[in-house]
Amino acid sequence: MSNTMNRIEVRKTIRVILDSIDKSRRLKETVESVKDELIDLTLEEQEISEHDFYKISSVLSTQSRSPLWENYFIKKHDCERVNKNEDRGDFEKNGRYYEYKSSGSNQNNSVNILQIRPWQDCDYIIQSISDDRATTFVLTHAEMMLEMERLKASPIHGTSKALEDNKTIEYGMRVKRGSADWDRWINSYRKADDIF
Repeated sequence: MSNTMNRIEVRKTIRVILDSIDKSRRLKETVESVKDELIDLTLEEQEISEHDFYKISSVLSTQSRSPLWENYFIKKHDCERVNKNEDRGDFEKNGRYYEYKSSGSNQNNSVNILQIRPWQDCDYIIQSISDDRATTFVLTHAEMMLEMERLKASPIHGTSKALEDNKTIEYGMRVKRGSADWDRWINSYRKADDIF
């Protein structure tokens, strides 16, 4: 009898999971269909708050939300996008060049910073984005190089042999939210309204 009860509970659980997946997929598709309007609805028309902008965009896939967050940041702070051929990061503000990196909520509760290109002559804007807000860190190029050492950044593409003579290796590292490194970043690099 208890085996039958367990099967009934398992079936109910599976049904709940399947229903949630369908709802989640519909929600993602709906947000995906309006994502191009979200920035203007937040900044220009002020129909949604920044809090809601991050909450809405957080349901998107990483590949979809990261460029959205970057475009939002650039437009919000009136930055000038840099041509990729310049190899100087993503945007320019007040004569300085910046590479933008963002990381949303994830299973390991870390800010994952990927595709760090040490050869680029630029500073860094790193955003840790929760469901409803962004924590912004600003690091100079020298500070980022120091953090790469401290946090043991590692190559993210290619085999050891392929990377031997490569001078343009892209690195990745992570800062665990709530860790001693996170606290150090909050104290050393966090910026609120005075980003530039």
